[in-house]
Amino acid sequence: MLLILSTTLYNVKFSLWMMAQGMLGIFIFMAMFYMLIYALERIFTPKAE
Repeated sequence: MLLILSTTLYNVKFSLWMMAQGMLGIFIFMAMFYMLIYALERIFTPKAE
């Protein structure tokens, strides 16, 4: 019983760790995507003369 409980806890901890890594990756990708859109908007906005 103890062996089953310890492997189950290990699986839960590992799955939470993998989920955290995935969410961090998505956050980094979205931040880079936002910065790209902001930079392109700054570069290609027509200047008032």
